[in-house]
Amino acid sequence: MSAIRIRDVAAMRRDVLRRRGADAFTPALLATARRTIAEVRRRGDAAVLASVRRFDHRGATRDDLWADRTALRRAGRTCAPELRAALDEAYDAILSFHRAQRPKPIAHRRGPFHEALVPQALGRVGGCVPRGTVGYPSTALMIGVPAQVAGVDELVLVSPMPKGGALDPALAYAATKVGARGLYRAGGAAAVAALAYGTRLLPAVDKIVGPGNAYTTAAKWLVSADVGIDALQGPSELVVVASRDADPASVILDLEAQAEHGGRPYAALVSDDEGILAVVAAVVNRVGSRQGTIALYRAASLEEALAAATFAAPEHVHLAGARAARLVARTRNAGAVFVGTRTAVAFGDYVAGSNHCLPTGGSARWSSPLRVDDFVRWTTRVQATGNVRAAARAGAAVARYEGMEFHAASMELRG
Repeated sequence: MSAIRIRDVAAMRRDVLRRRGADAFTPALLATARRTIAEVRRRGDAAVLASVRRFDHRGATRDDLWADRTALRRAGRTCAPELRAALDEAYDAILSFHRAQRPKPIAHRRGPFHEALVPQALGRVGGCVPRGTVGYPSTALMIGVPAQVAGVDELVLVSPMPKGGALDPALAYAATKVGARGLYRAGGAAAVAALAYGTRLLPAVDKIVGPGNAYTTAAKWLVSADVGIDALQGPSELVVVASRDADPASVILDLEAQAEHGGRPYAALVSDDEGILAVVAAVVNRVGSRQGTIALYRAASLEEALAAATFAAPEHVHLAGARAARLVARTRNAGAVFVGTRTAVAFGDYVAGSNHCLPTGGSARWSSPLRVDDFVRWTTRVQATGNVRAAARAGAAVARYEGMEFHAASMELRG
């Protein structure tokens, strides 16, 4: 593998655009996801089981697909005490931050009308929890805690079954902690289809949230006409904007940490300081473990570095160093911003309290982190309490201009 070169920000822009093109759904990927969804709609749990046997656990049975609350509690009790304590600490931090997000009704009065915008928790939500060599209990917490705060009636989680078929104790503990009704032990497009359209084991949900592999993401997009989704989360991304006073060791660790994600992650350093770029390049080239996903870029100034990060609109931006940290108020288009050398990006993945389900692929230009509001729908309430004659006159005039004679008559009757 060739050594990492330090390139300019124009190269960064080209790399970002190239990645967005590569991350788009290919016709073959969409065709596979469509076939899987159609099979699950036709055959239900049997189709999901076939997918699980093909990709996850060859010896899986239908009874293995569903783990109820009792099974989750039993498996969770076998989670190591020190890991349970760590998950408790993460849960408390996430709960504290998300409680502050609880939506409040909005009331308004003008003339004869009282209006209100009222939040109502969703009924059933499905949360996608991806799996690597182990389960990701942190993602179960990131999905489950805001669902709890919002007051969702029922949360179910889906996650791929391990090769050996056993329940993951840490995932089971986290699922119990957030009050999940159960765990449907499948992943990818099959699990998304089961959530969207229901099976005998898994009733359909109102909304699907959470990350997954490319087939999970494609399936979420394909079913989004029939069920709510949060966002389309792709490969993980980090852009570090580093000033001269940043610590190279911490920058290297943040880049390497980001690069250890699966599925073509992007870990980039952009700086106006030749010294820090040279140190990072020398260390990464010597170690050589993740050269394919770490990129280094030279900017003429910190302002140009920040503009490049804004163009990338990545999942994470880290402002490393005191000078870079002073740019926080000018930082836009990022799912999460980590400010200062001491603020490791990994804190946000686990224990800071912020949510690690974040927009990717440039969608931070318009999309937001997973939050309590994703588990709420809003309803408008309107009540006429006074004399509506003037309002009826104005409304009828507009209605008749638009050719809506009965609209006009219905208002005039009240006036």
